[in-house]
Amino acid sequence: MLINTVVLFLRELMPVMLLVSVLLVWQREHWRILLLSIALPALVILLLMAKQYSEISLWADGAGLELVYAMLYFSVPLLLGLALLLSKFRICFVGFAGAALLAINGSNLVLYFFVYQREASATPALLLGSALGVGIGLSVAVLLYYSLDELKRFRRQYFYWVVALIAARQSSEATQILIQSDWIPGGPVLWDSQKIINEQSEYGQFFNALVGYEATPTLSQLIAYFLTAAVILALSYRKGAIR
Repeated sequence: MLINTVVLFLRELMPVMLLVSVLLVWQREHWRILLLSIALPALVILLLMAKQYSEISLWADGAGLELVYAMLYFSVPLLLGLALLLSKFRICFVGFAGAALLAINGSNLVLYFFVYQREASATPALLLGSALGVGIGLSVAVLLYYSLDELKRFRRQYFYWVVALIAARQSSEATQILIQSDWIPGGPVLWDSQKIINEQSEYGQFFNALVGYEATPTLSQLIAYFLTAAVILALSYRKGAIR
């Protein structure tokens, strides 16, 4: 139970924490508004979903929850692109992007804590595993924040490359969900790099959370990944964010 909880928290919270780190570097002068615009919409979405899990899961012949997740994943790069296009509302767009990802991963944690049945004796291990997972995730997020802060200060263009890769990661995750739900064809598996970096290892979890690493990507995932990254970079150059 302890190890499973730590792994779960790392898998679900690390992508959110890394995205928030990037957004805080991007909008550091408005960090209070940013955190509120992430937390409040995510809380509203989680409350709405928590009351309707059974109903949502019945939509689209049993694929309703997966489709909601895919929609939220796709909304992240869309909102980041809008943030680059419309600087006047940038803080709202980046905040809602963080809220969308937090809603996805937070709902998985809600299901794990409050829906699945477990013995009362497992509670101490559950709490300890949660604390360890949050602590490890926060440590990595803080290191990333300071690294990106220096990168943005001296190599601004590289920072926006990281933004593009994080946006591409969300499109890849959404595409994978749609493939698993048989809504789109996956295409052939292009390679298998499990022997180099295992997806379930610490490095695999980190690179998946940050840039969407997949050991066995399909053609559809790769197209979605590079198309999203290219669009975000193009918008960055067009708006003069990259100089």
